[in-house]
Amino acid sequence: MRLHLVVLGPALIVVSPIVGLLPGPGGVFVLAAGVGLSLRHIKVAKRTYVRIKRRWPRIGELSDMGLRRPSHFRRKRKRRLLDQDGSL
Repeated sequence: MRLHLVVLGPALIVVSPIVGLLPGPGGVFVLAAGVGLSLRHIKVAKRTYVRIKRRWPRIGELSDMGLRRPSHFRRKRKRRLLDQDGSL
């Protein structure tokens, strides 16, 4: 099953421009699904993603939010708690 998911993630990324030619926002959703599968099952993709996030933190934050990653929600909750306490 894992092999199928490892192949499906990059395949969805490659197919997304073709789906993007169709009317509607389908290409964006196909791309997000492909990136999500790749990040979850391919270690090289995850390392590359982390490197990009370190270099451009703002883009990393937007992509975490778009991919609905748990780390984004943890950071958001932590910021909210710190703001309520008045620590920062």
